[in-house]
Amino acid sequence: MKALRIDTDGTMQMVDITGSTIKEQNDCIWGILGGYFDCVRMTVDAMMLVNDEGALNDLPANPAAMLISGYPLLFGTALVVGLEDTPDGAVFTDCPHRYTFFAQKENA
Repeated sequence: MKALRIDTDGTMQMVDITGSTIKEQNDCIWGILGGYFDCVRMTVDAMMLVNDEGALNDLPANPAAMLISGYPLLFGTALVVGLEDTPDGAVFTDCPHRYTFFAQKENA
């Protein structure tokens, strides 16, 4: 699964979330974000994942993530993933194409 990684310095890049099971994918996300994560719903098909205790752990604010998500306080690295409803509940999918634009501009 592809995700948009947004670092606190404003750097944005596409990263792979590896794993064939939800647990393996969560382990990968935990590794990137540095611990447990919270989900910030952005749209019907997009979710931002952020460190659950970013403020408590004195992680730096992430202005780029705040601007993209419209959420007022986010700390540490953030990931943007897709979201798809299934009969068993919502699952993460590849980052929606409209957000990959940020990584393309960063690497241009």
